Amino acid sequence: MSLKAQKKMRDLLPQAEKAAAAGDWETAAGLFFQCVEQRNSELALINSVQEGLSSRLDIQGIYDLVGDKLRDTFNAQVVMISQYDPTTEKIYHHYAIERGQHLHIQGWQPLDSSRAEVVRTLKPFMISGEEILQVVSKGKMKVVPGTEMPKTWLGVPMIVGGMARGVVSLQNLDKENAFTNSDINLLMTLTNSMSQSLENARLFRERERLLKMMEEEMKIAQLTQLSILPPHLPNRAGYDFGSLIIPASAVGGDFYNFIHMDGDRLSLVIGDVSGKGLPAALIMALTFSLIQAETEHSDDPRHILLNVNRFLLKMNASGMFVTLLDGILDCRTGHFIYSRAGHLPPMILNDHGNMMSMEIGEGQPLGLFEEVKLDTQEVIIPRGGLALLYSDGLNEAADSQGNQFGFEGIERELSRQRSESSRTICERLWKAVEEHSGEIPHQDDFTAVVMKRLE
Repeated sequence: MSLKAQKKMRDLLPQAEKAAAAGDWETAAGLFFQCVEQRNSELALINSVQEGLSSRLDIQGIYDLVGDKLRDTFNAQVVMISQYDPTTEKIYHHYAIERGQHLHIQGWQPLDSSRAEVVRTLKPFMISGEEILQVVSKGKMKVVPGTEMPKTWLGVPMIVGGMARGVVSLQNLDKENAFTNSDINLLMTLTNSMSQSLENARLFRERERLLKMMEEEMKIAQLTQLSILPPHLPNRAGYDFGSLIIPASAVGGDFYNFIHMDGDRLSLVIGDVSGKGLPAALIMALTFSLIQAETEHSDDPRHILLNVNRFLLKMNASGMFVTLLDGILDCRTGHFIYSRAGHLPPMILNDHGNMMSMEIGEGQPLGLFEEVKLDTQEVIIPRGGLALLYSDGLNEAADSQGNQFGFEGIERELSRQRSESSRTICERLWKAVEEHSGEIPHQDDFTAVVMKRLE
């Protein structure tokens, strides 16, 4: 059925009811049959609009699609779809057409009395003939310059979340009382579909905006975090240093640092903040700064960690904790003294590639306990040997069956790669972890710091 035929049949139901009341059953049956056809055509129109809306997420495209459908469906020479801002009580005409010509109305416009009634009541509102002339003469409604005075004006609300977010209006320029109850009901149905689609499009656009903003902020956070890490490895005679950090997400909670001290001494720090992502990165930056500041005033790793713990307890409202290993290497002798706050102990190979046994005491993470227990140990890194400091993203990396890379995997890889440079050893450890994990995404930050003492 054509749209023109639909328009002619808007008043069929009252005619059918009148014929039935008069006993003219043949006429009534024919009119009722046409009513059914009309309703089927309206349902087809509604479905076509909804199908078109389901494929659109651009807001102006939704306005144009519905506006064109309204133009072709109703006995109206003017169709306008207007957004309403309850804060300023102004409207913006996203779609306006008169006698086939699109109108470009710039900027937000004052809310006229007719649209104000639609917004206030959340119900359709129609005025006609003399009523229109009166509101225009009183300045409550303005005719857009260059357009004609309507004989009938009909507006229905665009409702989202129980509030008016816009008004769809039809104008007939030639006929008073041009719109029937059937017209109003169909217009309300089409407007409701458009309102929901506009809200979906708005939410989609807002989500995209927030995602883009988040990506930009995360990129800044990532660059900031990378800038915190030491830009250069230490250059000390008789030693080769290497490091590698791979966050599980854009930013992470692992960190390491080399702090140059007086004489031939070098401070080495590695830490792991509980959790991952931006919250862990913020605590990481805080802890990094505290370690840096404390090392300027003390050369005792235990004393440094105790002070850092005291500050974290005061400043860490999130309840996150940090595992840390803070050590001082005497590059002349290979003597390495360290304090361990819940962090994994170093793994040290001798000059034959064998793992050296280490004393291990109890060490608790920082940021949880006022009387924190720390594990303080001393070891000599032999000439031709190496030491590995690392986070649990290395040993706890798991495959699809849940099997961890483990300490045996680390020892095997260190022995196999010990003749390589420290940087290469770190990279080979990461490659071995990737091969072990397969397609399983890495669940934790990976950090490895290797110091080789040359023969």
